[in-house]
Amino acid sequence: MKNEALFIKVALLFCFMTGCSFMNEQQEISKPATTLIQRQLTSEGQDLNNRMLIIGTGDMTGVYFSLGQRLSNMYEKYNGAVSGTQVTQASIENTELVSRHRAEIGFTTVDVLDLPETDKSKLRALTALYSNYVQIVTTKQNDIHSLEDLVGKRISVGTAGSGTRLIAERILLESDLPTDQLNLSYLSFSQSAEALRNGTIDAAFFSSGIPNNEIAFISNQTELTFIPIPGDIIERLQKQYGVYTHNEIPRDTYRGMKKNVQTISIKNVLVTYKEMSDPHAYNLVKTLYEHLPELQHTHPAASDISINEATKQVPLDFHPGAMNYFTEQGIIENQ
Repeated sequence: MKNEALFIKVALLFCFMTGCSFMNEQQEISKPATTLIQRQLTSEGQDLNNRMLIIGTGDMTGVYFSLGQRLSNMYEKYNGAVSGTQVTQASIENTELVSRHRAEIGFTTVDVLDLPETDKSKLRALTALYSNYVQIVTTKQNDIHSLEDLVGKRISVGTAGSGTRLIAERILLESDLPTDQLNLSYLSFSQSAEALRNGTIDAAFFSSGIPNNEIAFISNQTELTFIPIPGDIIERLQKQYGVYTHNEIPRDTYRGMKKNVQTISIKNVLVTYKEMSDPHAYNLVKTLYEHLPELQHTHPAASDISINEATKQVPLDFHPGAMNYFTEQGIIENQ
């Protein structure tokens, strides 16, 4: 095991020296390395010392990425893990990476868990997190105020593999807008923000914790309009999928907002694979909650993470190691 740990550290050092940083680029882990990681994380042990942890995040400007980096630092600092983040297309890709043992941990929205392509038998929940808010954004000069106004407009609905694209397409489908009159593009958060700034798109969907960094940045440069989601569409989505919550974007979230905006929110969850050992899953959750203030200091969205809500609104079996921790804390009895 010591030789394996030394091999990992040397490999990581080589990566950093040659520019393949875990923190800044998407990594494709080779099959032999993945097998080694799997063997380490499924082996028995009381801590994460010298264990490789890859955390699937999302767009580098999104909340997943900033929280993933902080978690990575925490697991290195408090557990001695060799940890790094992987830039991904977010929720759907993260569940795929984790189920294939290409990442040990991944952030995802709960609506992704019931997709046909998500193999829930291979995944286990570690803890519920904060909620994503659907934010449909345009600039004031576009004179767009409702979903109906999107007809004939250029709209970014998020990248393939993202929870943003999933919920954007569901909302547009429920709106009964003529699909042949919607000019859709599939851009990341940063690409959507830049396209709004330079006028190459008219509106963009963002599904993220609030405030979204990219929206906050452009709100300081130009006046924005936030498009509300009608109540009847929210009700149909709730009835059909059962994981969406009627919510509002508070008017003090971004500069220039004059009123709360009706929308839906979706719970986020941290997932791992079924074969993760109980002691390792236990320690992943234990470190997160024992040092939660550090995570909450990273982004305001994390202030909604609460151990009292850790097992609620998650349509996925929890890992036994995580449940052991929640039982110790008296949380299971309170559900």
